[in-house]
Parts: sequence; structure tokens; C-alpha cells
Amino acid sequence: MERKLVVLGIPWEVDTEGLREYMSKYGDLEDCIVMKERTTGRSRGFGYVTFASADDAKNVLSIEHFLGERMLEVKIATPKEEMRAPVKKVTRIFVARIPPSVDESTFRRHFEEYGEITDLYMPKDQVSKAHRGIGFITFASAESVENLMADAHELGGSTVVVDRATPKEDDLKPIGRMSQGGYGAYNAYISAATRYAAVGAPTLYDHPGPMYGRGESSRGMGKKIFVGRLPQEATADDLRLYFGRFGRIIDVYVPKVIMLL
Repeated sequence: MERKLVVLGIPWEVDTEGLREYMSKYGDLEDCIVMKERTTGRSRGFGYVTFASADDAKNVLSIEHFLGERMLEVKIATPKEEMRAPVKKVTRIFVARIPPSVDESTFRRHFEEYGEITDLYMPKDQVSKAHRGIGFITFASAESVENLMADAHELGGSTVVVDRATPKEDDLKPIGRMSQGGYGAYNAYISAATRYAAVGAPTLYDHPGPMYGRGESSRGMGKKIFVGRLPQEATADDLRLYFGRFGRIIDVYVPKVIMLL
């Protein structure tokens, strides 16, 4: 039985000591941490706790947890969710939420300040030919990646999401530039944390329409939100995991896009 657990949905005002105080009621802890944003120091809404006893960890998984006014989601910290694993030396980065106004030359010019670029790729929409808001850059040196990861990055007046493009398996190589839907062969290089960051914040529309609101108008909306600009591979479970940090979710719906020929 694993003793390390990931805790999702932590209230923004709760720090490591607050999480430790709550979880220590269930047993002795070997480690506890609330993850923070690299640049702002603000909580990222999730953390990890490691119990001294596997039985205590098992007990925590069997009950519901509320901290402040939020319901926590607690589960075993699997490698996919592990954010504190030792960072491998890599030369490739993934960039998301690139504004439409940013072209390839601007993209290159910003990041080549950190070192020599050996490859740069901005996937494009097959119909509009505009880039899809994401890009990949490979540097000649891993040191370039380490240096740029210490900074925040702004392109076209907006802050972009930057992460190391680390393969989940050492022998995994991208098969092609882009397959239909999502990030194609590069999905394997993108961490779960970056996927949620790339989703962006909720966007409220006055009239989202029946396609997004199941036929319900958003006038007088109190508990329902519309989330735009989702990656094509985003699922209801992805949204539930990401927004679960803000409170208990009653319903999640991701409409299917109907292609008209």
C-alpha cells in the first residue's frame, strides 16, 4: 500500500502548514507540501502528504475530506501526477496559450535569447492554417532550458505556459509532427500540470447557446460556467479534476463537435 497521497482542491489560502495541521489528525506524517507557482509563490491548489503508516494512508482514502468550504480529492500519488520527481536534463520545451498574433519569427526571436535553437515547430490548423496556440522548441543545450524555466514568459501581451517536454518513457520518440486531434505524437511529452495550465481560466458568455449550455441560457447563471478554448483531447474528467479545487462539482459536460461536410 502506498503511503504518499496527492491532495486536490486545496483552498488557495491554505499553505503547507495548514495542510499538515489537517492531515496530521489522521496519523504521523513524514512529509507534507502545498505546491506553489514558480513566479508568484501562490498556491497551485494541490499538494502531497506522505504518512508514516500505510494503514493511516489507507484510512484517509476511505473517507471524505473538507478543508474550509471546499471538498478535497485525495488519492494515491501516481507517477503521472508526481510533480516533485527529479527533473531530467532535457533540451525540448512545450509552450501553450500562444496568442494568435504571435508568428513563428516572433516565437523564435523570444526564445533564442536563451541559446541556440535546433528545431522549432508550431502546429497549424489544417483548415485555417493559423497556428493552434502551442509550440515546441529544441535547444542545442539543456542549460538553455534550465535558464528559461526560471523566468516568466510573455508573448503578444499575454503570459504563455512553458514546460519541459520530457518523454514519459526514455525510449519514446515522436512519430510525426502532428496527428489529428490534441497534441498528436507530442502528447507523451506534456505533463498533466501543463495540460491543466493550457486549458486556461473559465470564460463566461452572455449567450453560450444550446451547443454549449445544453439549451439553457446563461442569463441569471449562478452555478454554471462555460469554459472555452479547450484542447481537443480534453475530457469531462480533465475538467472535473482541474475545477474540483474550487468546490464540489455537480455536473460536467463536454460537447462533441459535429463536423459539417
